[in-house]
Amino acid sequence: MKDVWFRRLTLLLTLGCLIVPVRGAFAQEQAPRFLLVHIEGTITAGTEQFLAEVLTRGDEQAVDGVILRLDTPGGLVDATLGIMRAINATEYPVITYVGPSGAIAASAGSFILISGHVAAMAPGTTCGAAMPVTLQPGTGEAAPADDKTVQFLAGHLKSAARLRGRPEEIAARFVTENLTLTSAEALETGIVDLEAVSVERLLQALDGRQVVVGERQVVMRTEGAIVEEVDMTLRQRFAHWLSDPQIAFLLFLFGIYGILFGLNAPGTIVPEVGGTIALILALFGLGMFTASTLGIVLIAIAVLFFVAEVFTPTFGVLTTAGAVSLVLGGFFLPVEPLLPAPWFSAFRMTVLGMAAVTVLFLVLVLAKLVQLRTKKAVYEQLGMEGYQGTVLSVLDPEGSVRIRGEIWQARTVDGHTVNAGRQVRVLDTDDMVLVVEEQSDPAETQGRVKKEDL
Repeated sequence: MKDVWFRRLTLLLTLGCLIVPVRGAFAQEQAPRFLLVHIEGTITAGTEQFLAEVLTRGDEQAVDGVILRLDTPGGLVDATLGIMRAINATEYPVITYVGPSGAIAASAGSFILISGHVAAMAPGTTCGAAMPVTLQPGTGEAAPADDKTVQFLAGHLKSAARLRGRPEEIAARFVTENLTLTSAEALETGIVDLEAVSVERLLQALDGRQVVVGERQVVMRTEGAIVEEVDMTLRQRFAHWLSDPQIAFLLFLFGIYGILFGLNAPGTIVPEVGGTIALILALFGLGMFTASTLGIVLIAIAVLFFVAEVFTPTFGVLTTAGAVSLVLGGFFLPVEPLLPAPWFSAFRMTVLGMAAVTVLFLVLVLAKLVQLRTKKAVYEQLGMEGYQGTVLSVLDPEGSVRIRGEIWQARTVDGHTVNAGRQVRVLDTDDMVLVVEEQSDPAETQGRVKKEDL
């Protein structure tokens, strides 16, 4: 009887030891997950596309929320409005947080701050000053935008504040009066919901808080949350760099001047090719089209460059430009959500491999051309002495002769005149001029005297 109870007790203990780790692992898998994104510097079209991809990834991965940590002086209006639309389209809470201490959310940053389902600031931070400005023609100085633009953006920010239950009039004053608020003032007026010194304290304060996402109430679970920082990929960093207004403007000027210079100096190739690529990148940076369109355009341009190289002797200029366009186009191709991530990695490696093979082939061809250019001519290696030919124009004492099917400049060795049609024999060479003497027997057959004909 004791053996039976002992076996049962041992079985229970064994099952308990197995269940505890499984429950622990299950609890760990079910821990809340938040994505942390840093928005720093100027807000550009690249910033918008980066955040749109992150917010879409959050929907696909069913995260519990995304934290946008702001430290920005502002940016482009279209990009800011696009970010606000992306936030409103999410199925989970988006927390906008101005931090760490000393950070700002000015101008466009204030729009994003107010758009969050939960808005928070760290002590010692500032928000506001969102009046739009324009550059005065000629002087280049900033001035307030026209009243129509100001009123439109003020109304749009009021609408965003109303959606989140924040004071509309104070939000509108960010635009109409360049109102600026400290973190304490923003908390007191209700522009933000919380004040927290760090992301960790922010999550602690959010646990159990109810927020409205779309048309449903969501109770936030943040205790023991796993926070994953999301950084820009190389492609996204490049897109963000291109979208900087100064960079886009410089690329635009370089593209225009390159094309104009190429048209005024036909055959230079490099200015017009470089200008074309710069102009395409500038139009993307200025927000004329999306990254997906940029990728397709660059790949199409690469194909045209490769085809043009076949029919145009540019010595690799078009091939190099095509390889650069192909690589850039591959990185900017659209990322379809239904395709697996490894497919895109493999595709981009294929693009890089194709570009590398193309460049390698170009290098080999150019190396062969250089080798041929530096190689001594056949006449320098074997000499022309002893060959016999026919005078084409009178040698008096210089003229032209035909030797082995080639026309050469020649002069007589003794300064005498030799008439056309006479036979001469090469005695020596003076650079590219042959020194010849008239054959005494004009009936002698043309051929080689001293050396065998090649």
